[in-house]
Amino acid sequence: MTEERAAKAVASAKKRQIPIGVLLLLPSLIWSTVFPFSKLVLKVIPPTLLAALRFSIGACFLTAYAIYVSGYQRFISAAQRNWPWFILLGSSGVFLNNLLQNLGLNLTTASSGSLLSSVDPIFSVILSAIFLGERMNGKKLIGLITAFIGIFLVTTNGTWVLDWGDSGLGNVLVIASALSYSVYTVASKRVLHHEDPPIVVAWSTIIGAVFLVIVALFAEAAPSWTQITTPILLSTLYLSIVPTSVSVVAYAYLLQRVQASLAAISLFLIPAFSIIWSVLLLREQLGWPTLAGGALIIAGVALAVLGGRQQNSPTQ
Repeated sequence: MTEERAAKAVASAKKRQIPIGVLLLLPSLIWSTVFPFSKLVLKVIPPTLLAALRFSIGACFLTAYAIYVSGYQRFISAAQRNWPWFILLGSSGVFLNNLLQNLGLNLTTASSGSLLSSVDPIFSVILSAIFLGERMNGKKLIGLITAFIGIFLVTTNGTWVLDWGDSGLGNVLVIASALSYSVYTVASKRVLHHEDPPIVVAWSTIIGAVFLVIVALFAEAAPSWTQITTPILLSTLYLSIVPTSVSVVAYAYLLQRVQASLAAISLFLIPAFSIIWSVLLLREQLGWPTLAGGALIIAGVALAVLGGRQQNSPTQ
C-alpha cells in the first residue's frame, strides 16, 4: 500500500511539472521584453535610476528564493567565503552591464540593442580562452568572425563606417555592456563550482543594486511624479519582478530537466522575440542592416557556443 501511494505521488508530481515546451520558450520570451519595455520607461525615468529600481526590487525576490532553497546560514556563509568574487560579479554582471545597457538603449533602438547585447557569449569565449585556458577550435573561430561581421553591420547601419552620433554611441555602449556581462559569466564559473546558483545570483544582484543606487542618487535627478503614469509604473514593476526574478527561476528549472546545449539554443530566440516586441509595441522600422546583421550575430553565437560544447562534451 505504501509503495502504491508513493507511485501515485510521483505520478501526480510529474503531472504538475511545467511542460518542457513552456520552459524552453518562457525565459527567452520574458527576457526579450526587457529591451522594448526599458525603451518605453527610459522616456521618463533616467537610465541609472531605472536600473537601480529594477534590481533593488529584483534583489528582494532573488534573496527570498535563495534563502528558501539553500537556507539562511548557507546564504550568509557563502558571502563570508566569496565576498571578493561577489563584488566582481555584482559590479560586472549587474552594475556595469545594466548601466551601460540602459545608457545605450536611451540612444539606439530596442531591436539593435537586443541584437548587440546577445553577443556576450562571443566575448565569454574569448575571455575563457585567455583566462581559463579553454581551447579555441575552428568552429569557435568561425563563429567569432561571423558574429563580429554582424556586429559591425548593425552598429554602422550598413555603411561600414562607425557613426559617433547618438545611435552609433548607443550601439557601442550596448556592446560594452555585453563585454561586461561576459566578465560576469567567466568569473561566475569560479564560484559556481562550490556554491549554489541561487545564492550566487542573489548576492551578485544585491551588490550590483547597491552600486546602482549610489550612482543614481548622485548622478541623476528623479523624474517628476506627474510624469509617472500608470503604464510607466506598471512597466517598471514588470521589469523589476518578471525578467529579473521569474525568468531566472524558470531557466534554472529548465537546466534541471534538459541538456545545457538545448537550453542554450532557446536563448538564441531572445533577439528574434525582442525585435517582434519592438515592432509591435514601439513601431520600430527594421532596415536590411539590422535583419542581415542580426542573422549573422545569431548564427555566429550559435556556432561559437554550441560548436565548442559539442566538441568538449560529446554526450550533449
